[in-house]
Amino acid sequence: MARDPQILLRAVAVIALIAATLATAVQLDHESASDRSADTPPTDDPLRAELERCQTITPEELATDTACQAAWAENRRRFFAEIGSSGEDE
Repeated sequence: MARDPQILLRAVAVIALIAATLATAVQLDHESASDRSADTPPTDDPLRAELERCQTITPEELATDTACQAAWAENRRRFFAEIGSSGEDE
């Protein structure tokens, strides 16, 4: 009978620890989500705005949307141009 209170106290301690960990994880996730939305600057770049629009369409629509295809091609060109220009200094 003396072991029953010890087992009960240990179970309560484990449950309290799990609850505290869960509450901390939820709070940190909430803070990081609000930080991500606050860090997104308004865009003046028409390519970025077009890419954001293209991310909302389905793959089937993308196959026929020439504006999105052109935007993604330009984005790839810019990306690989940056990589190529940084490697030329060697």
